[in-house]
Amino acid sequence: MHLKDLKINEIAGKTFPCKCGITHDPGLEIIDISKNGIVSAIDFVLKKAKGRIIVICDPNTFKIAGKQVYDSLKEKHEDTEYYIIPERNGLAVVPNESFIGETMIRMPLDIDFFVAVGSGVVNDITRNISYHFGKKYCVIGTAPSMDGYASITSALIIKNLKESCPGQIPIGIFADIEILKNAPFKMLTAGMGDVLAKYNAVREWQFARDLNGEHYCKEIADLIWCAADKCAACAKQLKDRDEAVVKNIMEALILSGMAMGMYSNTRPGSGAEHHIVHYWDVEFIKKGQEHPLHGNSVGVALCVICKLFDIVKDKLPVKVIEIDTGKIIRILKSAGCETDPKALGIPKDTFRDSILYGQIMSKTKYTILTHLSRNNMPLLMEIADRLTREYYE
Repeated sequence: MHLKDLKINEIAGKTFPCKCGITHDPGLEIIDISKNGIVSAIDFVLKKAKGRIIVICDPNTFKIAGKQVYDSLKEKHEDTEYYIIPERNGLAVVPNESFIGETMIRMPLDIDFFVAVGSGVVNDITRNISYHFGKKYCVIGTAPSMDGYASITSALIIKNLKESCPGQIPIGIFADIEILKNAPFKMLTAGMGDVLAKYNAVREWQFARDLNGEHYCKEIADLIWCAADKCAACAKQLKDRDEAVVKNIMEALILSGMAMGMYSNTRPGSGAEHHIVHYWDVEFIKKGQEHPLHGNSVGVALCVICKLFDIVKDKLPVKVIEIDTGKIIRILKSAGCETDPKALGIPKDTFRDSILYGQIMSKTKYTILTHLSRNNMPLLMEIADRLTREYYE
């Protein structure tokens, strides 16, 4: 039996010795994405917490689910607190050192168990803080918007640069399917964009394997590829907020994070498309502006990198996986996702520079941008100009 053939709940709580030489451990004890997800989460937390519990939310997720979670826990476990990470100047919460530091300062002492209620930012902040406190945590997701639910690292912004910082895998992931499907539509499309980006992540992983001898695990790669296939097959039903489709996206996002955790590296889940998005995000942050949702940017960047590969694939020293760029664009559009950086609000100069310098966002991950910047910078400059003209003129 291969990992790709298992249901998500069959992977949680088990370890998998692999031919690649790694014993894959998802680190999770339980996953419950259902109409009873919050009830299941409450029961789980009460069994696991031996002392003080803290529920961490942002203003929106407190209204959506945080208050319900806090009230239910407080009723049965008196030593329960909550903290709402505040917005500033009308801008959403971001996972930077300021918000993390304030959250830690405001927290009561002697926390035994952390409960994150939210999606990307709340989860990243709680993951990092609980890791440094040496305490376990679980997450109750409120939107199928990103693949970091089961990640071992936190994507934080330190000194205006995005970094993968130490964290830990939650021991439980829960969500109420009714809450997920009613999330803002841009969060649903963000999830679809982040899932489909796994096609390029696997392609670039194989590229680095064949070119540089990088370690590669077929079990993990197939797991992620199949999760993307499952979502691609039903993308057009996302506009209807179809329950099954939303659950597929949420499970695919969790599987992606699990895959990265089981491999102890983000290599299986992100490639050059993530690097140019991180470049965009940093430029927005420098200007004090709110950037587009991560997954929506990643979906657009996937289209960009697919077009880049179409230009250079016959010039590369090794053969790469064929991905039909037109098909990817059609799938994203059928789901209601954006596919154009200009329409997403990415400035022209920022877009061009991200093609040229996106590789600086990772010092360790070898992508197509790394390869071209090291071996054929004139070609990369030509491609940057060509793609900029295509999207912006």
